[in-house]
Amino acid sequence: MFRGDWVSRLIQIVTGASAAIGGVWVVIDQLGLLHGDILTWHPEYFEISDGPVSGEFQVSVAREKHRDDCTVEDFVVDVRDSKNIIHKATPSISKFMGPATHRIDTFAYRITIDNPGDVAPGEATLVAYIYYDCPEGKVIVTYPDHPNTRFDIRED
Repeated sequence: MFRGDWVSRLIQIVTGASAAIGGVWVVIDQLGLLHGDILTWHPEYFEISDGPVSGEFQVSVAREKHRDDCTVEDFVVDVRDSKNIIHKATPSISKFMGPATHRIDTFAYRITIDNPGDVAPGEATLVAYIYYDCPEGKVIVTYPDHPNTRFDIRED
């Protein structure tokens, strides 16, 4: 009888420890502590053309993508004008994707400002939001605040 109690107790301890480890693992995974950044921006390569408010602006951005387990759900671009008012802009691409890699990936697109008559001329800032669906949940990535996200908007 003594031997059976010892084996039964050992099984209980191992089962309890396994359940605790599994529970901690689930909590860590749900909090996203095991998932790294989706990408790293390289704003030193960003370029945005200057131009008239009702024209097109050429945008070049650079990133190093680290993960392939997230999908792009949406890509939203705004312009903050010289009076810090946010204006919706339309990009020439709806989504962009690419494989994870250790090299810097540069790509370009164009934007137009949706209501150019409402925009104050002068220095503006490009603001972008990329909405990802990842295993740990929804993740929003934004362009960095960097001098290369600024450009000049002129009157027509």
